[in-house]
Formats: sequence, C-alpha cells, structure tokens
Amino acid sequence: MVVRKGGPQPETNTALIDLGGGAWCLNHALRQEQLYGGRVLRDTFEDLKAGRKPADPALAQVMQAQGFITAAGGQAEAFHRDLMRQEDTKTEVQPSFTLLRILLTDVCNLSCTYCKVIPNVLAPQAEPTDADRLAEVIDFFFTHSEVSRPKIIHITGGEPTLFFHQIQHIVEVAERAARPGENFWFVIGTNATLIRDRQAAFLAEHDVKCIVSMDGPSDVHDALRRNHGGRGSWRMVDAGVRQLKKAGAEVSLSMVLGQHNLDRAEGIIEWFLDTYQPTGLGVNFMKPPTPDQKDYDQLIDPGHYADRMYAIHQRFRDRGLFLELVYRKLQPFVQQRYRFHDCGAAGGTNLNVDAKGNVGPCKSFLVMDRLAMRQLDIDAYRSTVVDKWRKRSPIYYTHCDGCQARGMCGNGCAYDAMVHTGDEMAIDIRSCQYTKRFNRLFIDDLFQQVRPQGQLSDTWWHLPSPAERQRLFGEVSARPRTLSYSIGHQTLD
Repeated sequence: MVVRKGGPQPETNTALIDLGGGAWCLNHALRQEQLYGGRVLRDTFEDLKAGRKPADPALAQVMQAQGFITAAGGQAEAFHRDLMRQEDTKTEVQPSFTLLRILLTDVCNLSCTYCKVIPNVLAPQAEPTDADRLAEVIDFFFTHSEVSRPKIIHITGGEPTLFFHQIQHIVEVAERAARPGENFWFVIGTNATLIRDRQAAFLAEHDVKCIVSMDGPSDVHDALRRNHGGRGSWRMVDAGVRQLKKAGAEVSLSMVLGQHNLDRAEGIIEWFLDTYQPTGLGVNFMKPPTPDQKDYDQLIDPGHYADRMYAIHQRFRDRGLFLELVYRKLQPFVQQRYRFHDCGAAGGTNLNVDAKGNVGPCKSFLVMDRLAMRQLDIDAYRSTVVDKWRKRSPIYYTHCDGCQARGMCGNGCAYDAMVHTGDEMAIDIRSCQYTKRFNRLFIDDLFQQVRPQGQLSDTWWHLPSPAERQRLFGEVSARPRTLSYSIGHQTLD
C-alpha cells in the first residue's frame, strides 16, 4: 500500500491524457471520471503530484472531491481495494440468473463458414434437447432467479426452428412455471429460413422476440452464410424476416462484422434500418470459429472494428439504434460505474443447456463439453466456475495496471482468451485492444460535447455533468422486454 506523508497524491488508476491543441483530460479509470481542461489542468495535477502549491486551488479541490487525488496521508489504492472486496464477497452470494440460453439442437440447415457453435460440438446428436429435461432446467432457472429482475429465455442452436414443436414446448412450460409478477421474456436466435405463416403466428402471439442472422444484402450475406450445398441463404432469410414482420413479431438483426462487410458497414446498417426497421442491431466482433483457427482469414483488426462501430453509433444514435456491443462499453463510461465482468457467465447470471441436456455457465465452453454439468445443483454451478471466473475482472490483473479503460472492460470473453492463450483465465487480448480504443473515442467524444467554442483558454477546466455525459447515448437506451437489450452481457443491472 502506497502512503505518502505530508500531502495529497493521485489515486492509482488515474492518468493525465494529452488531447492535443493545449487540451488535457484527467481520467480515473476505475471511477469512470473525467476532468477536462487547458494547461491549468496539467499544471495543477503535476503540482499536486510533486507536493507543490497547486496552480489553481479551486481545481485542486475538485480533483480531491472527485477522487482523482487522495487527502493528505490517504491510501492511493483504497478505491481499487474496495472494488476487490466487493467482488470477493461473491463467494458467499448465491447465483441469481438473468439468462437461460437453450442450445436446442446441434443441427443447422446452413453451414456458415465462421460459425463457432457447430464446428466445436464434440459429439453432435440429431435429436433436440429432451422435453422433460427442458422443463427441469426452466424450473431450476426460475427457482434461482429474482421474480422482479429482468431475465431472458433465449432459444438458439444450431437452428432451433428445425424442431419447432420443442420451441412451442419451451414457451408453454415457461408460461406455466412463471411466478406472479415474473419479469421475463422470450428471445429466439434464428436464420429465419424455415419461418412460414404458422411459425410466425405462434412467435408473434406469444411475444417471442426474434433475432435474425443477416450480414447485409445478398452479395455480402451469401459470401459466408451458405447452405450445405454451397448456395447462398439470403433470399430465404429475407423472406423469413418479412414473414415475421407481417405476423407482428418483434425483429432484430444480428450482423457479424468481418472482412466481407467491414468497409460497407455504415451503408449496410442504413439499408437494414430502411428496409426492415429492426428494434435493435447486433454488430458482432468475429471470433475464431474453432481453437485451431486463430488466423481465420475473415477476422478483423480490433482497433479498426472499434473505430467503425463508434462511427456507426455516432451516425445513428439520434435514431435510437441500439448497438449491443457499443452500448455495453459505453454504459459504464456514461453512468460512471465499474464493470466487473463483460459476460454474465463470470458473474453467475448465465445458465446454458445444450442438446444433450448438460448445463453450464458458458455457451462456447458447453458445446465443447467443457464446464458441462449434468446435475442441477446451484452450489456445483457456483463452485465449478463462478468462484474462479469472478477473478477474471481487470481489478485483479497487474497486466491492467495503468490502463485507461480498466473500468469499462470486464476482460472480454473467456472463450477468446482460451483460444489465443490456452488459458480461460488469461486476458482476452482482442477485447482488450478494441476496448482501449473505444475508451479513447468516448473520451474524445465527451470532450467535444463540453469544450467551449473557439480557441481553448489555458485556464479553462470543466467537470462533465451527468446530462453532458448522457449526450453520448443520444436516443439510445436499454429497454427490458424488447430487443434493445443485451443478452447475457447486461452485467450492470
């Protein structure tokens, strides 16, 4: 513990960032606090570090009040250690589920080249998850969740509509098992190629939200999303989306961003909005399909991904477009809340069941028969992964010391960490890279929201207000019971 006698000192995880043009940002990575200013900000901070009388005493008081600077004799790491203590107490907390993901089948009628589910299933089976097992797992999910807390039953696969009778069974069982006031809703992830009048009508009647996989117009989509005969699937996907919309079902689109569509992303998204009016849009960072394909040729640079995604957000935020991955990074920054984990699996809120009836915290590991459990036992679930994965939070990693994005990161994905390093507890390097870039883009965007017009004065400084921070969202918000909501990553709730 660093204790400096005789004067104030910067808290750990605080850094002064040169924005150029005579502007600086004092950034506290864990508190998610930013203080902007001209040269006076730099000089005052450096004076305090050196134990000198500050250039601007009023500014120095704000720095201390907001946690950038400790009081004389204070502990520079106190806030950091408080966060670690909060996370350490989770060994005594029972998991409270917010997501049940049902991997209904190992089978799909398409053969998308970057799919990371089907190629990883070690022992695929032709039949879907047993009906009785589904009922057991749904009951377990509700038993170990809070009635009023928002939660999702997400039906996916493989392609779940190959076994539509099981989708109907899931919906009927969950509707019967739900307790009074149960705050939950259904989501289905589908390629929509098998949607007809009957299926669309059922999904609309039971308010099953539909996330449809589509990467763009036919020439883009068909490059990597083909059937087993090698033919493109776009025409059938488009017909399925239109069928769902006609029936009155809520529809969102899920787009994987790779080399095949990165350079056209803005135009594709505008086309999506104009053509389908989706509730939300998942623009997903492509991951290696299997652990043996780290150099898959469609993968994209993390920094380029962040630049493109935030440009899309800025362009469409006033239209309320919910970009899930941007939102989950931007939310802790705007709301100034430390994000312990990027994925609910590490926080003990995700439950997955596969076609074999095995359960586990993580879809990607479950399909590989890793962290797979047969017994529905909440203590076994917690001890199998939650007690271990809670330590994936960046507050525990010396690798993250000095990182300006430490508070909004959550250390990404355990699957990606395992793929690239062989260790699920390692740093997710690609998430680390794009999160750092997002953080700088957010800092620059907030500066543009608060800076005065014209030449910046050397003596100007400003602490952004909550309303000014909120401008970064535009008209975007997370809305429970809609598809403008994160599935499995809403870890700040």
